[in-house]
Amino acid sequence: MKNHAVFPALALAGGGAAFALRLAQDRTGFESATGLPMAGNLWGRLLVGLLVLMGLACFLLSRKLPAEKEDAFSSLSAALATQSSFLLMLLTAGMFLLALSGLLEVAAALGLIQGPAGRLGLLQGALTLASAVCLLSVLPACRRSGAREAAPSVRHDANGNFLLVVVAMLVVRLVIAYRTDSTNPALEAYYIDILALVFLTLAFYRLSSFAFRAGQTRRFLLYAVPAVVLCLAALADSRPLYDTLFFAGAGVTVLGFLLLRLDSRALSRSN
Repeated sequence: MKNHAVFPALALAGGGAAFALRLAQDRTGFESATGLPMAGNLWGRLLVGLLVLMGLACFLLSRKLPAEKEDAFSSLSAALATQSSFLLMLLTAGMFLLALSGLLEVAAALGLIQGPAGRLGLLQGALTLASAVCLLSVLPACRRSGAREAAPSVRHDANGNFLLVVVAMLVVRLVIAYRTDSTNPALEAYYIDILALVFLTLAFYRLSSFAFRAGQTRRFLLYAVPAVVLCLAALADSRPLYDTLFFAGAGVTVLGFLLLRLDSRALSRSN
């Protein structure tokens, strides 16, 4: 169990440190008049160093896990089912944050509330809302019934295609974000968002592979931990509320799935 606690601890501790460093960089690393980055900012350099160290630590720790066969899991529920109500509540909270983000972005795009979202915002918001609904449909497969010592008994299984909808949404969001931000000469201002979307896409893609008999814990953790760290770092930036809720919801959701996988793995090894 101690080995399993390393990954969520790494994600939360690294994410907290990344948030603090990014906040310090936002306050001291950019010119107030032009928004251009200031050369040699200490906090910006420390943030880059932290992200590199986090990636390296995650890679080395994940390599210590026993290798799994490609077809080790017959379904998503076999890899994620848990009896922990706390983990299920955490996962549900992340999904509702994503749904709220999508609703607010759609409302901003339609002019119902104040916000910069336009036509692309309407697309992003609708896709985010649809992704939250797809994720909520996966929840029944994550609930284990019966005693924890008994073999897993899950009444519902999940359709892996629902998780692929989330992957598609993230790809679209990544393309839009890059198209919008690439005109900004200050790479330091938006690279956290781009990296967060990249690792979220890879994390959900690796998560969906459990539903298609191709899941591997090593590969999922390799992307899930950095995704949580980068989502927490992204929260330090000044952005519209729906964007903040998106990164918060995505980070909490990935963390929830990460904890579910480790909990299920620990239980299967103890039986």
